[in-house]
Amino acid sequence: MKIKNFAKSVAIVSSAALLVSAAGCSDTSWSFKTKDKTLSNGGWIYCTYAAFVDATSEIEENSEETFDITKDDIKSKKIDKKNAIDWIYDKAKEQAVKCLTVESLCKANKVEPNETEAESMEDNYKSLFDAGYMGIYEQLGIGADTFVDLNGTYNLKYEALFDHIYGKDGSKEIPDSEISKYFTENYTSYYYIPYSLKTTNEDNEEEDIDDETKDNVTTNFAKYAKELNEGKSTDDIDAEYLEDFDVETSPSIKATTIMSDGNVPEDVQKVIKELGDKKATVKTIDDVHYLIYKGSISEEAKQLIDGTSENTTVTADTIRHKMKDDEFDKYVESEEKKIKYDMNDACMSKYTVERTVDIVKSYTISQSEAQ
Repeated sequence: MKIKNFAKSVAIVSSAALLVSAAGCSDTSWSFKTKDKTLSNGGWIYCTYAAFVDATSEIEENSEETFDITKDDIKSKKIDKKNAIDWIYDKAKEQAVKCLTVESLCKANKVEPNETEAESMEDNYKSLFDAGYMGIYEQLGIGADTFVDLNGTYNLKYEALFDHIYGKDGSKEIPDSEISKYFTENYTSYYYIPYSLKTTNEDNEEEDIDDETKDNVTTNFAKYAKELNEGKSTDDIDAEYLEDFDVETSPSIKATTIMSDGNVPEDVQKVIKELGDKKATVKTIDDVHYLIYKGSISEEAKQLIDGTSENTTVTADTIRHKMKDDEFDKYVESEEKKIKYDMNDACMSKYTVERTVDIVKSYTISQSEAQ
């Protein structure tokens, strides 16, 4: 969102000034600190904003209703039997301490992100900030350095620490054989093209597609299945589809994923599971005609390990995270309990959380009105 759209937003004094007037704090230069890192008040406000976003998700999941910040009063909501403001405050504090913990663990283990990646990340995030991409941060009083630190640098250090433990030559390195085993046991490679046998007429009524179109679909899909079974690639089939149906893009869906994580219809999942590797079939399910193909997960596992895979979505690092994220989170949480930090209590009132909520609401309303 561009800075020029802020014109309609309400006037907001700086967050530091708010903290001083509200809490009588004489030093607003920091909120949390350890021997390894000091978190600014902008950092604390960022944590309250991130916790607020989490809170809206929790409310939506619990109520199964969309939370509208412009209309709904989050201060009247409860999350996990807590007043929402209290929940946001506690969550923000957890996030702040986690940031400090990761920094301390990196220092203790002499872990640093890749320098080139760090420089590229910093340039990208500063460009986003300067372009007003996340204008709400400026409204909250969050500066560019904090934006970079808590959006980019933290994630790089978190990843570097994870890799230091579970990556190549890590203290708990995961052997390639285990990565391959997890991949082949949990992931599925699939490709399918759906074609609805129903259409909507001028009166907005559903009716069957005409016989000529239906024959074209069934004939071509049968041809595609035969060609795939004979060894043609899915890219070749996509190219044929464009020509046969005179369209610019193929509606095909191709992925290598944990099936339950995707949006594959259950009946299509069943067909995929029953297919052999590198086999294709056609199936009509609920007025949709499908071409369905299952790839070879064992071949993809080999490519994943030897570094020849063209799949950028699922990598060896992706699998490491799937296998060890929960264990790593528990490790960081256990270390959080050991960390010694100072907290600027005079500046950490729940008033800051309320101000964050109010500012976000005003900003959202102003952006809505400006459109």
